[in-house]
Amino acid sequence: MKKKSLLLIMAAVVLTAAIIVGAMACTTVPDGEYVIVAPDGAPALAIAGLAEEVFTYSDTVSVGAQVVNSSEISKRAATADMAIVPANVAANLYNKGTDIKVIATVTHGNLYMVGRADTPEVTDLTQLEGQIVASIGQNSVPDSLFKAMLTKAGVEYVVAGDPANVTAAEGKVTLVYGSDGSAVIPLVVTGKAAYGIIGEPAVSTGAKNKGLTEKASLQELWNEANNTTGGYSQAVLIMKSSLAEDTAFVNALLERLAADVAAMTADDEGAAAAAAAIKGVYEATSLPASITADIIKRSSVNIVSAATESGLDEIYSMLTTVAGVNANSIGGSVPAKGSSFYFAQ
Repeated sequence: MKKKSLLLIMAAVVLTAAIIVGAMACTTVPDGEYVIVAPDGAPALAIAGLAEEVFTYSDTVSVGAQVVNSSEISKRAATADMAIVPANVAANLYNKGTDIKVIATVTHGNLYMVGRADTPEVTDLTQLEGQIVASIGQNSVPDSLFKAMLTKAGVEYVVAGDPANVTAAEGKVTLVYGSDGSAVIPLVVTGKAAYGIIGEPAVSTGAKNKGLTEKASLQELWNEANNTTGGYSQAVLIMKSSLAEDTAFVNALLERLAADVAAMTADDEGAAAAAAAIKGVYEATSLPASITADIIKRSSVNIVSAATESGLDEIYSMLTTVAGVNANSIGGSVPAKGSSFYFAQ
């Protein structure tokens, strides 16, 4: 009898311990009305659905959208519960001690090379030798990506100063910069640069309206050079680590974002609704009211979790490429696979 009682007591202790451990492991996201802060432009499209209707996870947990000028996003992301940032900014924050996880890639490259009507299309980067190329985002993902691609193709480049007074270097690509598409486009239109690297939707709106045409897709050039098909991790969703511990919450949020993206790329009506929703939370948005589903598709808005093998590889590969050109832009080093930087199930 005593032996049976002892066994029952031991079983109760084990069961109680298991319940406690299970409760500790099952972390629940704290109550709150959260927002994802995103920069204006293509990355903001990933949260357009939340701008129209917040994501309700439970009676006490919701997620909405906030859009800011792209120049503000690095500072805002450092303290935000959730944010969409360039991949290098995410790594930089992590390497500087910010307690975040990268949850998913939300845009996989929206960069295109444009030129005047009589300028040849670019199928081989050696064609750019002796040419001036204007690009957005000096020392950002677009810049580091293009420099890495030139180096891999064996093409030398030099960085010039004032784009208004620059001469092409013989046998090399001469790089000049503009703050955004609206600054790069005039350099190409006036002939100060042979080609310009800008992102959608500026390619299909601003550039096209000025008579420029697409000469190359950097996504296609990247895929060809790296034997991939999915593009590269340009903008990512990050989240405070304490929130990311609730994997059920994270997965439900990603499912909602994916459904919203599917709706806005299904037809032009859905695309226009997305742009209108962004304008509703950020009046100064650069997204045109006339945006189409095709433009959003060309912006490569697609939700791919970092918890998947392909999602992890894409982020790691992009950061490795950026680090090879400008390690300081990611905070010095690429976070190792398996580190606390990457969201995992």
